[in-house]
Amino acid sequence: MLKKNSKEYLYLFKLYGSHDFVKLSHADILASNQLLSAIRPRDLIKIALLENHRKEEEKRCKVEEELRGNQYRIHLHGNSETFSGESICRNIDYFADLPPQEVCKIAYATGFQKGRAVSGHISRAAAEARRQDTPAADGSGKVLALRRARPR
Repeated sequence: MLKKNSKEYLYLFKLYGSHDFVKLSHADILASNQLLSAIRPRDLIKIALLENHRKEEEKRCKVEEELRGNQYRIHLHGNSETFSGESICRNIDYFADLPPQEVCKIAYATGFQKGRAVSGHISRAAAEARRQDTPAADGSGKVLALRRARPR
């Protein structure tokens, strides 16, 4: 079996009594009664099972690629689209066919990114509050009385 492109596979057959090989697609085999009678039934069953499995794989929803910025390229209903992690989490019913481990991974990454954003926002707000609460610019409010540590 050779992969011609993402849509079609080519099957390689050796001609009986010759050193030549023939490349045929599934559609070519089904179109010709002579080819159907010339190919062994065991090989026809294998080809039919492979084609059925390939079609099932095409229908399956899966994450093709993880992009930067919590973006995911998802193969859905025969085509590939890019979604953000937040939109996947908000519309989880639309992605019901995704494997559970992929959904958990996307939800974890989205929550982690949101948590980092909230933490950064809190840090900036705390720094701004500290800047507003500082006394005069001459530094007189920053003088601390030092005490000696008692020996034990």
